[in-house]
Amino acid sequence: MNVKYNVSKIMKMKKSSLVLVLLFFCLVSVKSTYAERVDSISELTYEYGYPQPFAVGVHFGTVGFGVHITKPLGKQFGARLGFTHMPFHTNVVGNYSNRDVSTDVDAKSTNISLLFGWTPFVNYGGFFRSFNVQLGAAYFTQLNGTMVSRLKDPYQYGDILVKPDLVGTITADVNWKKTVNPYAGIGWSNIVIDNRFSMNVDLGMYYLSKPTVSMQATGLLEENVNNAATVQRNVENYRYLPRVEI
Repeated sequence: MNVKYNVSKIMKMKKSSLVLVLLFFCLVSVKSTYAERVDSISELTYEYGYPQPFAVGVHFGTVGFGVHITKPLGKQFGARLGFTHMPFHTNVVGNYSNRDVSTDVDAKSTNISLLFGWTPFVNYGGFFRSFNVQLGAAYFTQLNGTMVSRLKDPYQYGDILVKPDLVGTITADVNWKKTVNPYAGIGWSNIVIDNRFSMNVDLGMYYLSKPTVSMQATGLLEENVNNAATVQRNVENYRYLPRVEI
């Protein structure tokens, strides 16, 4: 009876071990097949300097935030069509003639851009695989700014304290033409995160048209509108708009 019991027990153990071995080989086979599939997709992805066959993405940076579509034009070339918008508001306090002046700054920028890129080292791999050179342009449907300045503290006129709003405000409007502006830059495109996601980093510059300046003033500051021509000369060289974007 003991011998029969031991043989039966051994047979059950062998069957259990066989099931575990078969299960192990099944898991290894599935994992190997999945790894080969992932590697094949990754290799195809890495062959192109821009996402293949195309990509839809979002971006943000110094020029604003928006959406874009990217399409490779061969293994080393690509194009990106994007829409970017930027609302901007801040307050700046400066000191002029020993008086603190508060300035509210509002700016808006909206553009549609088309950029072409070249990844010269995509065939070499490594860190510089994604490095690219970009040329293109953007049509700015809106690019302007408004600055409203007033005294931060009351103005003392003899024994009288005059409130800043009664002293007056100076409003300066800066506008750039609605036109096409060229762009040049460098960056890193198609930095692969996984088989569905990648990242771009762009560093470049737009060359803008000459801005125009108009000024309005109220209260005791009305005479300052005569400085509009001087302000125009001071800002007309602000034609380079840096673009740092992710």
